[in-house]
Amino acid sequence: MTPRFIRSKRIGLVAAALAVLLTPALLFAHAKLLRSSPAANATLATPPTHLNLWFSERPEVAFSKITLADSAGTAVSLGALYATDSMGVAAPIIGTLAPGKYKLAWRTAAADGHPTNGSFSFTISKQRADSAAAQPPPPAGAQVQITHSTRSANSLVNPDGKITMSSAMRWVELVAVLTLVGIVTFRLAVLPAARWKAAALSDVDDRLRRLANAMFILFIVSTLTRAFTQADLLPFEGSRAATMLALVKNTAWGRGWAIGAAGGIVLLGGLALARRGTAGWITAAVALIAVGLGQTLTGHSAASSHTALAVAADLAHLLAAGGWLGGLAALVVAGLPAVKAMAPKAGSDHGSRLLTAFHGTAVECVTLIVVTALISAWLRLGGFDALWTSRYGITLLLKTAVVILALVLGWYHSKRVVPAAWTGDVAASFRRSAAAELILGMIVLAITAVLVTTPLPR
Repeated sequence: MTPRFIRSKRIGLVAAALAVLLTPALLFAHAKLLRSSPAANATLATPPTHLNLWFSERPEVAFSKITLADSAGTAVSLGALYATDSMGVAAPIIGTLAPGKYKLAWRTAAADGHPTNGSFSFTISKQRADSAAAQPPPPAGAQVQITHSTRSANSLVNPDGKITMSSAMRWVELVAVLTLVGIVTFRLAVLPAARWKAAALSDVDDRLRRLANAMFILFIVSTLTRAFTQADLLPFEGSRAATMLALVKNTAWGRGWAIGAAGGIVLLGGLALARRGTAGWITAAVALIAVGLGQTLTGHSAASSHTALAVAADLAHLLAAGGWLGGLAALVVAGLPAVKAMAPKAGSDHGSRLLTAFHGTAVECVTLIVVTALISAWLRLGGFDALWTSRYGITLLLKTAVVILALVLGWYHSKRVVPAAWTGDVAASFRRSAAAELILGMIVLAITAVLVTTPLPR
């Protein structure tokens, strides 16, 4: 490819990304309770017949649960939970409510799967009628929750228990996915641009496949663990297979996860076919788009009312980050050892061309990362002051600082390593700085794992 064609290709990639991403979108958030009926701390003369809750984001009925208990802690029988409108859920009260104080506890999650919970009290001062005497049916078209529960329908929600996603497991999954994206990017974009000969390609192919197989196992273990944890939020028990089926069937989170899992199955086939040639790597690339889509559909973007735009932005960010950090991992673990195994003259030639090719791809990825990061920060923070007044904003500032350090190392590579001849001293210097850049990248992913499980500022 000519330099002019390469430059045009890079400009086209950036322009296409901007065309998709530079569109107004709404703020993302976890589901928060906005109002209720009965209202918190209300005093009622007549017992209510239903409990109604409305949230800041559309609640997933399958992830939602409401319990009611009297002042002695005895559970009051409730009917099946159902959706009243796009932002509300309700449950009919089956049991009798005597005068006294009652505590309502709730738990829910929006489409992003991030759970929130809470509780409040209300008081009945005088009972005028038996609430069980005439229960109106759910509204027409209401989405009634269907369960196969062996657990008591009124087992109490513990509002004081802290319900969080595992940031550590999310970090492991991100490391695996981004490394896999980087491996495929390295094989399909970097190596062809480096113009390696067939014998050298065969060696690095073997190394890339071994690394990809290890990362695939890590991805499968982490994504299944995360799905099992999410399934535990469903308010019923059953076999593990039945619970997972209910997760996929009844929740948007589960359907998003299933897309990623399907991509993982295709990815396995692509990695197996990669032994025979480029077609397997192309199959793996397509599969990783589905895997990345599954990641975004189970994160903050899934709770946006502009889901398609939000998912496109997050998917572009994830793939670009994989091309940079995952590509660097592929370079260090597979590319450089293949260069070291060559004769000195051939190694110098192949090493120089490999570093130049990787640098070009990394610049494209970093450009897209910066653009999507700025757009996401604008969408999610809601105001500039949220950077230092919210937990999410402070964590984002920390991530930005570490990213800048990693980019400084990348700038060092572009000035001191890429233009230089690939000699023993240059190779040793690059290995040290590249290892430092990878460590910073792992820290960035750890902070990202915290960010994706942190409520966003309102």
